[in-house]
Order: sequence, then C-alpha cells, then structure tokens
Amino acid sequence: RALAANAAHELRTPLAAVRLNLQTALGHVPTGAAYTDIQGALQSLDRLSRRCEKLLQLSRAGSGAALAQDRVNLAQVAAAVAQEFWADAALLQRLQLVLPEDDDVWVRGDFDALAIALRNLVENAVRYAPQGPIVLEVALPATCSVRDSGPGLSAEQLGLLQQRHYRDGRTASALYTPGYGLGLSIVTTIVARQGGSFTLQSPPPGHARGLQVNLHLRAAR
Repeated sequence: RALAANAAHELRTPLAAVRLNLQTALGHVPTGAAYTDIQGALQSLDRLSRRCEKLLQLSRAGSGAALAQDRVNLAQVAAAVAQEFWADAALLQRLQLVLPEDDDVWVRGDFDALAIALRNLVENAVRYAPQGPIVLEVALPATCSVRDSGPGLSAEQLGLLQQRHYRDGRTASALYTPGYGLGLSIVTTIVARQGGSFTLQSPPPGHARGLQVNLHLRAAR
C-alpha cells in the first residue's frame, strides 16, 4: 500500500506535464483524426490521474479516506477496464467481456475504485495465466467475476486465503499468495469499503484448472 501511494504521488507531476503538453498540442491541431486522437489521449490521462488520486486515498490511514457511494453501472465499469486492456493487440482475443442482455447492472460504489479493483484482477490473470482465455463477466443482481485458465490455487492456499479474509479481516499481508501477487489485497480493501465481499473458486465451476474471483457488491435500484 505504501509503495502504491508513493508511486501515485510521484506520478502527479509528470502526469500534469503530459496534460499540459497535450492541451498545447490540441490548440495547434485542426479538427480531424489527429485532433480526435489527442482528445482520446487526454481522456485516458484523466482516467489515470483519477486512479492515482484514488490510490493515494486508499493508502491513507489504513484506507480510511471516504469513497463515493454513487449509483454506478457495473457493466460500464467492466467495459471501461476491458477497453484499456484491448489496447494491447495480444489481449483482443484473449480477454472476453460478458455482460447481461440489457447491459445494466446497478450497484452502490465508487466508479474509479471499482475500476481499480477490476484492473488488478485482470492484471493478475494476464500475468499468471499467460495462455488461454480470460473472462470478465458482469451478472445480475450485482456481481462481477474474473476467470482465468492458469494454474490456479491449491486447496490449501484457497482455504487459507478465504479463512483469513473472513475470520481475521486481514487484507494486505494475509492475501499474498505466490503466483497471484498483492493485487488481491487492494481488491479486498476496495470491495470491503464498498460494503461488498468476494469469493475465490479454483478451479472455476465447469473447468479443470484456473482461478475465478467473484466480487459481490451492493445492488442499487
């Protein structure tokens, strides 16, 4: 958590410099493809800046900073995260986004914090399951899951992770498992702060191997 906070703090100045350069370039470029590309880069920079700020908030006083409890469309959060990964040509076919038919799954939470959580889960899947599909799925009433086809977790690791999470409430050091990194700790913190929970399944139902992380959030009407 301290490392993430330091990194986010160090990124503030270069991000501001990049924004200034892009805004200057935007003023010198006529409308057209280049103008549209610069606008897109600015929008991506805005998302990155918000997430850096969110990481700083989550790091303060044991993640004591308040998070928004807005009415958020979870499908839009997942789609935004998927779009970021699809910028990598190697993930265009591997990462699959599965949404309900009407595309609307409303939850209570903070859009950017939830995006950070989903990004951590997808990054873990990409890093530790280098082959096979990765599925990012949103389902009613208020659930999101990330499934990979990697080596997964042993029954002992799985039991230990879930036992520590539910019995002791520890997040950072307790949720470190070789092969899946510290990303689960920030996911746990975010989901808990949003009044939700998560479950792990390894292998996922109907599969011989892999890991599935399910986020259970608060439905919003």
